[in-house]
Amino acid sequence: MVLVNDPKAAKFGELARVQKVNGFYQAPQRPANTGQPVQYAGSTTGAAYNEKASPLAVTWRVRPKVLKVNAASLGQWCDGNEFKEDHAHSVRNLVNNEKLLAPIQ
Repeated sequence: MVLVNDPKAAKFGELARVQKVNGFYQAPQRPANTGQPVQYAGSTTGAAYNEKASPLAVTWRVRPKVLKVNAASLGQWCDGNEFKEDHAHSVRNLVNNEKLLAPIQ
C-alpha cells in the first residue's frame, strides 16, 4: 500500500477490518487486484532487532501491484482501532548480507 492524498483512494479502516476466517483472524477485505504474492520466510520487524535476531519467525507475502490508500483514512483509523495503534513504529535497517537472507520460493 502507498498513502496518497486522494479521498477517492481505498479507505484504510475498511482494509484493516478483521474477522475470524477458518479459526484465524484475517483481514478479508484484501483487494483482489494486486497480483499473485511472492512468499518468503522472515522475521518480525522493528529497530529493536537491528543488533539481535527476532525471536519470531513469520511468513511474508508481498504483492507486485501497489494499492493507493487515502492518507486521511489512516489517520481516522489511528483515532480508535481495536489494536490501540495510534502512531508509526520504527523499522529495521535493510538487510543486505546475502548470507542472512532466505531464498525467495
